[in-house]
Amino acid sequence: MASTIFRALCAALIASSGLASYATGQSCDLNEYLPEGITFAGSYEAGYSLAPLSGESASGSSSKQRLTLNLNLDLNQLAGWEETSLFFQYQHHNGVHGNTQIHDFQQYDGLDDPEYSRIHMLWLEKRMLDDKLRVKVGKVEPKSEFFAPENARNHLGFSTERSPTILAQGPPSMSLNLFYKFNEDFTLAYGLYDAAWNEGRDENTLRIKNPFNAPADIAMFLEGRYIWGQAEDALAGGVKVGTWQLKGDRAEFGGGTEDSTSGMYLTYDQAVTATGIGVYAQFGTADDQVSSVDQHIGAGLQWVGPVESRTNDVFGFGFSRVDFSDAIGVPFTASNETVLELFYKSPVADWVTLQADLQQIDNPGGLGAEDALVATVRATFSF
Repeated sequence: MASTIFRALCAALIASSGLASYATGQSCDLNEYLPEGITFAGSYEAGYSLAPLSGESASGSSSKQRLTLNLNLDLNQLAGWEETSLFFQYQHHNGVHGNTQIHDFQQYDGLDDPEYSRIHMLWLEKRMLDDKLRVKVGKVEPKSEFFAPENARNHLGFSTERSPTILAQGPPSMSLNLFYKFNEDFTLAYGLYDAAWNEGRDENTLRIKNPFNAPADIAMFLEGRYIWGQAEDALAGGVKVGTWQLKGDRAEFGGGTEDSTSGMYLTYDQAVTATGIGVYAQFGTADDQVSSVDQHIGAGLQWVGPVESRTNDVFGFGFSRVDFSDAIGVPFTASNETVLELFYKSPVADWVTLQADLQQIDNPGGLGAEDALVATVRATFSF
């Protein structure tokens, strides 16, 4: 029944677009009707978190949804601009912001956000110097280019992909990103981002800020990347070592302000078998006078194809711990918050993936809330 409904919706979309007629049984791929060089994709994610299985059960359940639409233009094929592409991404999100339920600091479900409808990303990318230099300009989400461990991307927990110590991270914003590959193993990356969100500007809109307007606060990233194991039958791995700086006023817990703050981070990824098992670890620091957390550590494992007959399934677990600032004036009554996460992700059809996730959260928010055990399920429909 679900497959029939999906195909009917797809047929209606193609027919209404005027691109082509749709015949019963034909593959529902909009890209078959688009000019060569234009690629369209999208997804609809629906998440549901049960009321905590332990802790403050009165907080109830929560649901959230996100629609993502992607359009990629290969400007080499479309306009003869070699090694150049243009990417557009629209997102619409609604649902309950989950940490108002559990009171956790690290956000147990990355799908929990304030409601928005926005141009999520819009960037132009150019590769030069025999692919040694890559330049990306436009509205970019920092974690898509910096600091995220590769083997942590299937977790639902927010802190597995973006350390809470990195105050320079924010919503997608106008930026300049440079990546220079010295050799096949080592790359140096730099990102310069408009951080007007630090001044309270709403980024969740359908507008693109004029980059020639008076400069606002600025976020910067400098990251070195070293990878290994690229030879045949070798176990691949890599490290990212980076520093960040946020140039903009931040209130100190003890009173006063700082006009700039910075920190560092490290991530590590390693395949441990040739059959899909990989591990990751991460570490980050920040200034405890302006940051709620001054240190973050995390580690975990993911196993792609844990069952012989299910080669695309993913099983994983991990932990993430933040140490709260102990500066004068902080409100925290606990020294840290620790999260243990266990998940299983399974494609049940070409266009549907289901994921079950269980997290134990100790000292949620560091403000005296009860420990919580929370279960979340997510369905992702791709098209």
